[in-house]
Amino acid sequence: MRKHLSLLFIGFLLGILTYGFVHFNGFQNITESVLSGLLGILLAYSIHLSNKYLNMVIPWKKLPGLRLLAGISLHMSIGLLLVFGMLWGYHRSLGQPHLFVEDPDDVLMKIGILLFCTVLIYDIIYFAFYSYFEYSKGQVMQVKLQRKQAQLQLGALKSQLSPHFLFNGMNTLSSLFLTDTEKAEDFIRSLASSYEYVLGNYGSALVTVAKELTFVDAYSFLMRTRFGEYLNLDVQLDAATLKTKIPPLTLQMLVENAVKHNVIGPSQILNVKMATKGEKLIVSNNKTNERPNVESLKIGLRNIASRYNLVADKSIEIIDGNEFTVVLPLIP
Repeated sequence: MRKHLSLLFIGFLLGILTYGFVHFNGFQNITESVLSGLLGILLAYSIHLSNKYLNMVIPWKKLPGLRLLAGISLHMSIGLLLVFGMLWGYHRSLGQPHLFVEDPDDVLMKIGILLFCTVLIYDIIYFAFYSYFEYSKGQVMQVKLQRKQAQLQLGALKSQLSPHFLFNGMNTLSSLFLTDTEKAEDFIRSLASSYEYVLGNYGSALVTVAKELTFVDAYSFLMRTRFGEYLNLDVQLDAATLKTKIPPLTLQMLVENAVKHNVIGPSQILNVKMATKGEKLIVSNNKTNERPNVESLKIGLRNIASRYNLVADKSIEIIDGNEFTVVLPLIP
């Protein structure tokens, strides 16, 4: 509503001022002054609507110089067509051979100069306001994305600092102190390394695959301490893949997901594989014959998918067949 009121007021005011400028030393006709104001409103709306079309065809962000030049050219053409067309029609209907005054050439020149100056100033101001608006919108979007990223990182962090994970770790550690103190020492180091990685990369949007694998090795050691040789982790990643990036905790969450949704034991061996295929990292695991009574809310998978979409505008692929497979895009 405010936009339409502004167009009505500015258009009418410019129309009247233009008429006054052309007839500064002549007779001021009230009817013609009002008609000029209405013509100004028509011109204001025409230019406003043409901006929507130009913004779609020639975006400011990609081609600012061309967009400014196209705006001036189009608005000038629209202005000349409307103003001189309406003036010609008005005087033709009255049977008058001239435009308002005795010297039509003088009127044409004044209107043309005034129209060009008005269009030029308008497009420069419009460009300035549009640029500021897009900059402000970009800043707001960046803050929203950062907040969303922080929420997702916090969700991943909570899953690793959960009391359940710590409780299992303490129970395992307690058993090791009674049976194998050397292995208990290794377990403590791996546990400390895991928490150091989680806390150290909480604020990172991306980490290298190599760095993530260091954490996965520490985490898998903790799991193998619990499940022994019945849990296998097979990593077949080349040197180029290790230099690429992924969101932190991605691989660990997939290993944890495999452990959580399978029963592991002497007759239920779980194999988790990681391999490269083109520009994708494939993480897959077999499905044990027995399945735990655990409801799958897919929170971890949604967290991974959301972070990929947020930081790289990429999507993960989930294949739930004979094996459970997650395809991760690699980020250069």
